[in-house]
Amino acid sequence: MTEITAKPERTFGLIVGIERYQNSTWNVKGGGPVNDALKFAEWLCYKRGVPQENIRLCLSPVEENQELVRQCQLPVAGATLPNLDDIINNFLLRQSGDLLFIFWAGHGLITSERDRRLLCADATYQNWQNIDLNTLLQLLNSDWFEIRNHICLLDACANCYLDLPKRPTHLGGKIFNSGKPRQDSQQFILLATRDGEKAKVSPQKTGYFSQAVREALEQAPAEIFPPNMKDVAEQVKQRLEGLEKKQLPTYWYYRSWNGDKEEQHFNPFDIPHNIPPSNAKIFVGREKQLEQLHQLLHEKGIGAITDVTGEGGVGKTELAIRYSLENLENYDGGCCWLNVVKATEIGTQLTEFGRIHFPNFNPSGLSLDGQIQYCWKNWRSGKVLLVFDNVTDWEEIKDYLPPHGSQFKVLITTRQQTLPCSSLALGELSPDAALELLKELLGEERVKQDPESAKILCKHVGYIPFGIYQIAAIARKPRGVLC
Repeated sequence: MTEITAKPERTFGLIVGIERYQNSTWNVKGGGPVNDALKFAEWLCYKRGVPQENIRLCLSPVEENQELVRQCQLPVAGATLPNLDDIINNFLLRQSGDLLFIFWAGHGLITSERDRRLLCADATYQNWQNIDLNTLLQLLNSDWFEIRNHICLLDACANCYLDLPKRPTHLGGKIFNSGKPRQDSQQFILLATRDGEKAKVSPQKTGYFSQAVREALEQAPAEIFPPNMKDVAEQVKQRLEGLEKKQLPTYWYYRSWNGDKEEQHFNPFDIPHNIPPSNAKIFVGREKQLEQLHQLLHEKGIGAITDVTGEGGVGKTELAIRYSLENLENYDGGCCWLNVVKATEIGTQLTEFGRIHFPNFNPSGLSLDGQIQYCWKNWRSGKVLLVFDNVTDWEEIKDYLPPHGSQFKVLITTRQQTLPCSSLALGELSPDAALELLKELLGEERVKQDPESAKILCKHVGYIPFGIYQIAAIARKPRGVLC
């Protein structure tokens, strides 16, 4: 489905920024959400031409941001539940248009049923005033609502309600009724946080997610309205991946216009793993094999990296490390690396990984077989990559393999040529790739001084990566030469 188009004069906006709550212990110290909401409203009005009268800006600033609100040229209302309810039911519900933008920055939570709730400024411990996001989206998507298309950008926390202290026994809040689903209504939704996480604010008093969204929108072509939201979502992902671990929202999500596509992108730093550090400073000549390996695991669920030379040094473990790191976000259930030294230690490594990374994971008191079965049944949800490194005998790992067709994918590295699973055979590098590796290790100018000797030496070690590293190590020594 192609991206929708909308006329600015037929576009509406509900912009919410809450950093001060009636329960002051929930306040966002130093602010952030109000500033983000103001900047988004200004982009919508002054840079995309949406009329002021079509925008409802609801803010609740902390004391130090009161001046920001006073300087705003747009009308501002309080971000209380009665105000927001009135805007939705008595303003937006009576409009006809092409597009509704909803931007919300502030606290949120999820219920035990995984319903998202957005806390309003008048929320207290006794009365958690909130909006049920799920039913709001259903209302917007129903025949009661005459603005056909919706873009929702939510920089809100998703704290688990059951984990929160001093919670009321009944959450309450605003649950919206709706009519029949419309066939011509489309929604694009982008959330900053996964279930149970907090939306994070930078020292510059802006939400990391909000800033990434704002920068992506600013760079979108002015002549296209609304911006291509799939492009925006991809830019947001790239911008967040470029930040340090402590700055990253752990999850972002989008549902495409046609509603049939949902994507979850976990921050790789938040995914549990014990991938060992790479011993290779340079990785060249195996790009095609990385793609083949991913396809193999996707189709078969289990695959091996083998060594056609039988001598070692072809880079089996390095390829497994590189694959695991580059594809970590595809394994949101984690990557567990198992060093196959003794068969009895595999089970210990597996259960210890669970104890370290998963809450309430305790297979103590069970037999070894019972502990393994416990792992398969109680692992974190999501796709999992298990790496059995340096397998010398299939028999020593077969009892530790997960059930076929489960959430677990299995990658094996071994010198064995025959295994009861599909494999990717590694051998020597191509002559060009071997020479490229040597250039990367020693520097291109060094190899250019004696290219023929470099080619001869690469051939002498059989174009094997380990041999190329040895050549480079010798050549880097004082008075070391390539011949």
